[in-house]
Amino acid sequence: MNNPNSKRDLRKGGMDQGGANNRSVFVLNDRRMVRRAGLPTWAALGVASALLVAAIPVSTAHAQPASGAPPQYSMYGDAQKVLAAMSTYLGGLKDFSVAYSASDEVVTPQGQKLQFLQSGEIVLQRPDKLYAIRRGATGTAEVFVDGKTLTLFAKKANAYVQIPAPSIDDAIVAVHNLGFDAPGADLLVAKPLDSATTDVTKGAHVGMTTIDGGEVHQLAFRGTDVDWQLWVAAGDRPLPIRYVIATKAISGEPEYTLHLRDWNVAPQIDPGRFTFTPPPGARQLDPSKITADAIGDITIKGE
Repeated sequence: MNNPNSKRDLRKGGMDQGGANNRSVFVLNDRRMVRRAGLPTWAALGVASALLVAAIPVSTAHAQPASGAPPQYSMYGDAQKVLAAMSTYLGGLKDFSVAYSASDEVVTPQGQKLQFLQSGEIVLQRPDKLYAIRRGATGTAEVFVDGKTLTLFAKKANAYVQIPAPSIDDAIVAVHNLGFDAPGADLLVAKPLDSATTDVTKGAHVGMTTIDGGEVHQLAFRGTDVDWQLWVAAGDRPLPIRYVIATKAISGEPEYTLHLRDWNVAPQIDPGRFTFTPPPGARQLDPSKITADAIGDITIKGE
């Protein structure tokens, strides 16, 4: 069954698969009072408003495709150049650590928008080591990739899931297959936001601005299912600084906003950082018997 609560996949043709009728067992991010109603996916970005999109000049060299035809690709050179530089630089880093804060917007059945805040840290060592922690109102969740296994651990529930994953890219695919919404994960793959596989139909370099005292490029893109914005640091370290996703397929176009700070591209990493040791009494769940929806509820099939 397609997960009705998410539509945030930047990959061309990306789709989440998830269950919706099973009993919740433990919660990574509990938002059961609200739902996203729309088509499913898992990581994307967004344009701040329809007025901004209308104001961005885009190429008129391609006519609007007929219904059912694949969209034409049109991107101004500066936007493509900055996006490619970011992808090459970030994908080429062997190690990095970064802190983040995020707001995840949902729309209630009554049309009210609610924002859920979270923050954390990511430590990465290519090609097969990753640690991430997310702290929010409902508790703390951790992700470990140690070169062989992906572990997802919910501290409050003291429960975890383990799946074979020999690389970071394999781990992200595994998370997606479980049904987890993982905005920003497309920045961790070997080719971050690769234009060859990303949902982009048009793009523009909006201009230069300042975030946290540093000059950044503001880029805006349109896709078939999502619109997105990306702010990239100017200079010889074109790192992503801010990342916004707008989901066009859902009424109200909820947004996901990710702010990245304190980049360290040469961190001293303790090798044990990527190893998960189950705490006393922790419950291991069988991944073949669970699903996870876009709002973070893990459910056991048949219970």
